[in-house]
Amino acid sequence: MLTVQEFVQNISEDFKKVFPEVRVEDRFIRLGTEVTHVELPINSMYKEYQVTDYESIKKLYIKVSNEILNQYKFKVDYNNVYPLLKSREFGKGEKDLGFYREQAFADIDIFYASDIGEVFRFILNSDDVDFDKMKKAAWENLNKMANPLVKLDKTLDVFCLKYSTDYNSTLLLSTALQNQIHKKIGKDYLFAIPSSTTLIVARYRPEYISIIKSLMAIDTDTNRISDKVYQYKNGIFDIASV
Repeated sequence: MLTVQEFVQNISEDFKKVFPEVRVEDRFIRLGTEVTHVELPINSMYKEYQVTDYESIKKLYIKVSNEILNQYKFKVDYNNVYPLLKSREFGKGEKDLGFYREQAFADIDIFYASDIGEVFRFILNSDDVDFDKMKKAAWENLNKMANPLVKLDKTLDVFCLKYSTDYNSTLLLSTALQNQIHKKIGKDYLFAIPSSTTLIVARYRPEYISIIKSLMAIDTDTNRISDKVYQYKNGIFDIASV
């Protein structure tokens, strides 16, 4: 018969073959993440092992743990998932949250999130999600949105979106808004994404860069994204130069 120490060593190694995160603590073996986890009492498991056998206990607790963890596993609502542009530093810091991300521009990434009302639940690399299906649904959902470009001033070819939404920055990449931009401005244009709710687009003129920067400075949205002015030309997005 195994000692308690041997039992804990063996079963924790077997758990690691099934669960991505396993940690042995003082009185528990912890499976899962901070948000979704299960704590298995070492003393109880060992007592059960003493009256049965190791393989039976191992299979039992793997089954029980999977059932508990699967109850709380995040499930994507494909009708309510969207791409979101955010600063490359978003979700980093002291602890990287592991958000699923793709590069969009020099200092901006594309994230994906479920809109669950007052908050967004961002998709994680560790989520049990069909990422190709999720991304396809997200872009289809974004492309259903409409928001007209309007001039900020009659004398300038500088535009913003008429309605303020949390998706304004990301709408830049939607098919509908690209069509609007090409029709009203052309295929050589400047743009800036200072925050989630603000998108500024202008016909390419070097003198417009300083105007755009002035508009960025007075944007009051605290969900900052980028302080850069970009240029789109010949199918390429790059930081604009004077």
